[in-house]
Amino acid sequence: MRPDWLLIDGYNLLHVVDELVALLKTDLQLARHRLVRMVEGTAHRMARQTTIVFDGREYGQDAALTSRHLEIFYASGKNNADTVIERLVAKYSNPGKILVVTSDRAEAHAVLSDGAQVMSSQEFMAQCAIDSRKPIAHRMRPGDKPKLGDLFPDGL
Repeated sequence: MRPDWLLIDGYNLLHVVDELVALLKTDLQLARHRLVRMVEGTAHRMARQTTIVFDGREYGQDAALTSRHLEIFYASGKNNADTVIERLVAKYSNPGKILVVTSDRAEAHAVLSDGAQVMSSQEFMAQCAIDSRKPIAHRMRPGDKPKLGDLFPDGL
């Protein structure tokens, strides 16, 4: 069953990619940006809406990285990403249509108990790697038309 909403624990996912872990030490914003670019195609294919939640001092939505199908959200200082994700799942009218990407066992247990689906961060990044090697036509959803940016190699 295809989920309506993909909720991603941002830093949990970021720590699965070695090159991004190294980049975190020098440029946090660039590491987050690269993570978003790595996952956006797979996320869009998997669900109609995707929200990546990061812990951080910033609070609210990141308009620079947010698009029609992808929202970047920073948890406030008093709430971490896990808490935000758990609350979003608990408030959703049909939590069975939510897929949470995390390898945090406590968070996974909490959202599973509310009825959401869970995919590990490692499994999700493996899917992103597979999707990045597919020709453009196979990465798109049925009915989508390629855009100019789709023709450039990944990572630019």
